[in-house]
Amino acid sequence: MAAWEPIASILLVAHDPLQSAHLVQALLEDGLEVLQRPFPLQGGTLLPPAAEARSVALVILVWPALAGDPTVACAAVARWRRSDGVTPLLVLPDQADEEDRAALLDSGADDVLANPLLSLRECVARCRAILRRVRQRSDPRGPAQAGLDSSLLEVGPLRLDRRQCRVSLDGQDVNLTPREFRLLECFMLHPGQALSREQLIEQVWGPDYGGDSKSVDVHVLWLRRKLDVAAAKPKLFITVRGVGYRLDPPRS
Repeated sequence: MAAWEPIASILLVAHDPLQSAHLVQALLEDGLEVLQRPFPLQGGTLLPPAAEARSVALVILVWPALAGDPTVACAAVARWRRSDGVTPLLVLPDQADEEDRAALLDSGADDVLANPLLSLRECVARCRAILRRVRQRSDPRGPAQAGLDSSLLEVGPLRLDRRQCRVSLDGQDVNLTPREFRLLECFMLHPGQALSREQLIEQVWGPDYGGDSKSVDVHVLWLRRKLDVAAAKPKLFITVRGVGYRLDPPRS
């Protein structure tokens, strides 16, 4: 068993119980509780409803090749992520090249690992990394604030509800993509603090993201178009030269 303490259970969605048995055993040996849900090949709900998923710390989706190509997987992940922008998701496709993995990440997966049974130790390590990021986001202000309800974030006219996956500006709902939602969440957890592109990639895209920092610039641009345009001056998002970006809480 690992020396760290798990924060909650893991929900594993898989088709072949014999194939996933090794993964379940590896997770159990690492001190994690594993709940299982069958992969519906003949219709039905692919991933659990948001209310069920939020009772666990991480959802693992094992995507079999017979369920469709990565394009189908991306669509399924995107549909679920629109209903739940909070619960972390690790996708384990039977087959996926670099382009497929990037597409799954952009669709809303927190991490992707192809052929997981060939590297169970790496799979468990990736689970631990995701859970660490969850723990850091849950208590961003340190242990003194532990136990406080952090589902609702407010910075000036911005309001982000993590449970309902809703964002509002001056009381008006704003539609964000899953990636934009998590990027804004990261900024709102650190108001007034300059965040580097590397920090944002680590928290939003994950440490194994294979793209470059231009993705951060593009997504910040999209946030500005949706939020800064509607907000009263001064602008909410500030470019910090040589560092990255900062969410400026409006002065009262």
